Amino acid sequence: MARRKFLFLYLTTGAGHISTARVLKEHILKQNPDSEIVMVNGFDRKNFFGKAMFEHGYFIATNALHGAFSLIYDITMHRAAVTFFGAILRSHTTRYLKKVIERENPTDIVSFHFALSTFAKSAILRSGKKINLTVMVTDPFTTPTAWFWDRRLDYFVYSEEAKQFALTQKIPEKQITIVPFVLGEKYTIPFDKDDIAALRKKHGFEQDKKVVLLVGGGDGIPGAVEIITKCVARRAKFAIAIVCGKDLAKKTYLEGFSKIYPKLDLHVFGFVNFLDELIKLSDCVVMKAGPATLLEVLSCKKPVIISRYIHNQELGNMRFAVRNKVGYFIQKPGAIYDKIEEILEDENFDERMAENFANLKIDTDSSKIAKLLLEK
Repeated sequence: MARRKFLFLYLTTGAGHISTARVLKEHILKQNPDSEIVMVNGFDRKNFFGKAMFEHGYFIATNALHGAFSLIYDITMHRAAVTFFGAILRSHTTRYLKKVIERENPTDIVSFHFALSTFAKSAILRSGKKINLTVMVTDPFTTPTAWFWDRRLDYFVYSEEAKQFALTQKIPEKQITIVPFVLGEKYTIPFDKDDIAALRKKHGFEQDKKVVLLVGGGDGIPGAVEIITKCVARRAKFAIAIVCGKDLAKKTYLEGFSKIYPKLDLHVFGFVNFLDELIKLSDCVVMKAGPATLLEVLSCKKPVIISRYIHNQELGNMRFAVRNKVGYFIQKPGAIYDKIEEILEDENFDERMAENFANLKIDTDSSKIAKLLLEK
């Protein structure tokens, strides 16, 4: 197989884009060890508008200014709005990506964020090089219009629903390929009661206590403090593990909170590389409906309570869990607590949930995607 050099373009908006890129990197290198993969943030340090809007702005809009993301999302569902924002970013971003292409000289480029795809295409054309360009659409079901703004590109999508939406955006069908969900292999490794016991010992959890995990991707879970406060008020008998991600302020606050309320069995984590272990040792997971985290939890066959989803963009993720009877959508902290107790105290719940998971068919063979990329 000919030596290939891939340029993986990502942005730090949540954890899903870059985690997808990392998994695909592993699978490509397994199939073609001579390949080289270079991962590049598509916005350089001087791209102040891009970083403010897509990286810092994303965090603020989804975690602090509730409703702001909904407004932005609805505006950018119109092609005219996408064209307007694209015009602001085009010159600087295209010029930067052209420099990266000239420096790295890749044979292939994969874009993991819609804000980079069309600029990557323009940079390739300006470079005069022949380079394969593929867009990995990381939103599985409900996809923003911006993903399919450029009708010249090849798209990998996760579902028939995403494909049909792409067709409504006049993307030629031959340029759309449905692929398996990208998922790290550690989430698909079978585990049993002995494995769970070992993980609980490793991370400091009592063996005979139920564990509830709160997680929301790279930026943590919005509304976590309210849920934990409700656990204090109700004198929760279960342990709580919360992953705060990059939200250091929330991590510091909750660490102090656990000292004030020592009877609450609260375990606070920042950004972790062992999320699979926390999922496996837990009995249920309360989460935001981010696609990567949702698929990781469901692959470990853990029931989910979805407390938030990003307006429309993550709506399909929430509906997927609820439709397949492996999750619930509950927003109010008090109602979330009630559902947790119901799940943990129902002696027949695990048996019923095991049947639902047995009927849930999720293809997570990422090696198939690597093969497609290497065959281009």
